Amino acid sequence: MKLEFYSYRYADAVLKHDSFRRDYKEFEAVLRKAGVPLLPDDKIKHRKRDAIQASGGLARYFFLPVDQGTLNGEIAHALPGWQKHPLVVPPEFVEKGKPAPALKADFKRGKLQIEVQFGNMARWYTDVFKFQLSYSIGAIDVAVLAVPMLRFANLIDENIANFERVVRELPSAKMSLTLPILVIGLEPNDYRPIFAAYDRAFERLKEDRNGDAFKIPATKRVKEEPPPEDS
Repeated sequence: MKLEFYSYRYADAVLKHDSFRRDYKEFEAVLRKAGVPLLPDDKIKHRKRDAIQASGGLARYFFLPVDQGTLNGEIAHALPGWQKHPLVVPPEFVEKGKPAPALKADFKRGKLQIEVQFGNMARWYTDVFKFQLSYSIGAIDVAVLAVPMLRFANLIDENIANFERVVRELPSAKMSLTLPILVIGLEPNDYRPIFAAYDRAFERLKEDRNGDAFKIPATKRVKEEPPPEDS
């Protein structure tokens, strides 16, 4: 994977400290080595858009070849020795007589907490809330959020959390998000296998519909910006 970085509240400097450098570099190496698992051709999802004049009156379709669940699983498998899905508020931080929050993080080692988000955009707000909750009780000192670049997100599903939007919105939360967070954007080194699966999925759909379908090209889909109401 290719990686992009955004350091919020000097997270990059914090992660260079001896307390975090080795663990962070291990996680970054896992991301760089990660592949892009694809769904079987007959399982590739598609979405329909209304016909326009340029499509000759045919309904337009785009396709989502990336296997989101397997990608998450492969990253988790490559992190032996890390806590997987630890409680955001560990039992030792729960006040006596009060219920313990059930929220869980993705990964944790020492005072470094990590969330890997390939899901709906709304979920990254939950992720940063979990970071702040852990930080406020002293359970962590720094956090890392890994999300796809928009180009990659557009091949996973609609309205997926993406680096560009996180970077645009995170500074607005400066008064409420007080911990250092490193945001990492991921995208494939080579899109060609994904584009090939995308095209095969269209041919399969076109055959099923007796030619009654119009393909939104993969190259156009990856450049597609979210609609204004989603910004």
